[in-house]
Amino acid sequence: MRRALFALSFTLLSAPAVQAQPISWGMAQCSALMGVMAQYVSQQPQKGYLTDASETLFHAAVSQSQAEGRNPEELTDVKAQKRDAWLEMGFSMAFKQEFRDWTDYCRSLSRSHNIALHKSMLN
Repeated sequence: MRRALFALSFTLLSAPAVQAQPISWGMAQCSALMGVMAQYVSQQPQKGYLTDASETLFHAAVSQSQAEGRNPEELTDVKAQKRDAWLEMGFSMAFKQEFRDWTDYCRSLSRSHNIALHKSMLN
């Protein structure tokens, strides 16, 4: 029994700590997704909702970054990297599970941080 407990405690202590990304980064990445979606949508008012969502999420990311004690300037790179990844997928992104996961995440993040988006973005 002691050996099992010792082995378990050793395993737990030696396991590397997994660190989640900052919330501000998630907001910036959601901003990128909304911006890319706006590029692919031509119909108004949806295009406007997506553009507004992108801007609102990025402003929220800057505020959150400051609250986290981080440098808000890093968000430009975070957003650009995610934007480039979405653009590389092209139109097919809408058919990928990753896209669905990210849109769900962005909705949840917006709700939990009271980020005001158009109601159509939160359904």
